[in-house]
Amino acid sequence: MILPIVINAKTISDAWFQLLFNIFDNSYTQHIQSGSFEKEQYRLQYPGAAISIEFPHLDMVPIIPEGLGIPSPTSQETIENYFANYIMDPGLAENETYKYASRIKKQMPSWAYQKTQLDMIIGILKRTPMTNQAVLEIATPTDIVDCVGNDGKLDPPCLRLIDFKVLPMNFEPMGTVMVLTMSVYFRSWDLWAGLPTNLGGLELLKQYVADECGLVNGPMYAYSSGLHIYGYQEDIARIRTFKRLGVK
Repeated sequence: MILPIVINAKTISDAWFQLLFNIFDNSYTQHIQSGSFEKEQYRLQYPGAAISIEFPHLDMVPIIPEGLGIPSPTSQETIENYFANYIMDPGLAENETYKYASRIKKQMPSWAYQKTQLDMIIGILKRTPMTNQAVLEIATPTDIVDCVGNDGKLDPPCLRLIDFKVLPMNFEPMGTVMVLTMSVYFRSWDLWAGLPTNLGGLELLKQYVADECGLVNGPMYAYSSGLHIYGYQEDIARIRTFKRLGVK
């Protein structure tokens, strides 16, 4: 039986490397039948992954040692642009059918006073910080039939929800402070190229919400039942982790 992996990391960069290092010994091969690269590629995929990141605001960009000759999968500029354009700007380009921001900042019904989903969540956290209801819904039930990409194929969101929780934590000599955490769930997730930018952008969202609500920015938790690398990424992942084929 292949068990889900549990990673406790200090930073996003640390989490990325731990997951990459362990994937060759804790994954199964999935020949892609639908979705990205269907019938063209395979995935090395974890059966499940639970990740905790203590300081997600630090060291977001994965470190690539000099001499390996491979680029980092993201940059601080890329993360900031992702946050600004894909998480916070709901406007769709001509070739976009949706993006996370169009769900995060979706306008609520008229009786909600023209507020967006994000506005409502911030209001909930301000009024009742110790709540279990501050959840941003990215997916909708109809995505499974009508979320179609420009290629005519189904392309439902990989990110399904963003859950905010406020935890009372004791820090001497300040005493008890209210700390904002975030939990996210991805149905399918590109470990090499997606995870660092995704989590970096979501961390900036958490910082924004914490500032808006007067809370201390805290840890991040991420879950996925489809965290993977693609076949075309296997060689570069082995170079980064120094795990050549046949070498343990």
